[in-house]
Amino acid sequence: MAVEWVKTNFLGVRYRKHATRKHGVGFDRCFSIRYKLNGKDKEEVAGWASEGVTAESAFKKLSTLRENIRLGVEPQTLAALNLANRAEEEEKVKGLRRKEKEALTFSEFWHSTYYPSSEATKTSQTLKTEKGRFYNWINEKIGDIPLQKLAKAQVEAVALFALKSGKSPTTARHLLADISQVWNMAASHGLVEGESPVRRVKKPRQDNRRMCFLTQEEARTLLDALKERSFDVHDESLMALFCGLRAGEIYALTWGDVDFGGGTLHIRDTKNKRDRHAFISQEVKSTLEGRYSGQTRNMFVFPSAEGKQRRWVSDTFSRTVDDLGLNDTGEMAIDEKGQQTPLRIQDRRQRVVFHSLRHTFASWLVQKGTPLYTVAELMGHTTLEMTKRYSHLAPDSLRVAAMSLEGSLDQTPAKVIPFKKSKA
Repeated sequence: MAVEWVKTNFLGVRYRKHATRKHGVGFDRCFSIRYKLNGKDKEEVAGWASEGVTAESAFKKLSTLRENIRLGVEPQTLAALNLANRAEEEEKVKGLRRKEKEALTFSEFWHSTYYPSSEATKTSQTLKTEKGRFYNWINEKIGDIPLQKLAKAQVEAVALFALKSGKSPTTARHLLADISQVWNMAASHGLVEGESPVRRVKKPRQDNRRMCFLTQEEARTLLDALKERSFDVHDESLMALFCGLRAGEIYALTWGDVDFGGGTLHIRDTKNKRDRHAFISQEVKSTLEGRYSGQTRNMFVFPSAEGKQRRWVSDTFSRTVDDLGLNDTGEMAIDEKGQQTPLRIQDRRQRVVFHSLRHTFASWLVQKGTPLYTVAELMGHTTLEMTKRYSHLAPDSLRVAAMSLEGSLDQTPAKVIPFKKSKA
């Protein structure tokens, strides 16, 4: 059957109907355009109505081709014109995406992509901490800045803002790490290019080594108070105090690590990845025996309520320390209502925290004359330099050692036989 073409009101544009396919209330229409190229008649399909083609849009393309042919410029065929139009559209899309990328702010990407992605991979505590750092420090300084335009100076301003507000260099470094993670994720999505603005920022440093340790009376008082509030926190604290363990090492202990017969604990060094042994004192033995009731070897000694490994120290410890006034300066402050409140120690290194129990363990050993090398081994220090912070607590063993030579030359001298000179 011959194809029936129908003329339109646009010169050079006609259409034919599809035999079966409907579009709207009627049959779909296929539009074509007719023109002369190099003296020959040429006809090309402009497209179907179902594809969005109309007689008018087909005529516009036809008019463009006729004008190009008259001027002798390209494109001069519908296929070439469509290809050029697609390239132009793609370039427009690229331009729009480029503008979107250039305008994408730190805050927009954090909310739309970074934080939702982190929710699937990070713990609730980590998310809470990162969220606090974002809203308290990062967002105020760089939240409205486009990621692609984020500069080193602006990143440094975030860290400086935190430091001037009284936060520690450790917090400032965490802020820089957060910014770096956000920027790197944006780079992996193709939203930013070039070097991370965090890369060349100098990380703030300070001596974070804690020097605070408890006296025996303070330790006894603290343990008694903890025992009244939480047996778990009391037992964890006792393990730190008499074995010098970090919180992570205590929480990683399983009953398979406990050797009552040998009097040792197998310690998984969660910081330096170098396992060691701790020794079970009478205090530790009583504590562990009180907790043991037939658990299997792979069960944790200090499990969470769900039987899993604990991740952080209970707030009970810090509340108890505050209630005992162990972090008070001894001075009082008067508020607006005239009420007195104790002033707290501001230097983080001098405040009593759970880790102070580990330092107390080392400090007591050094005070009793234990060699620093032995203390380093018990603490799991990778270098003796880490243990030297306790050296000022040692008895005056250096003086005793040096003075032990005193009088060595005061003994009765032995008879000296002179050598005779040989004759030449």
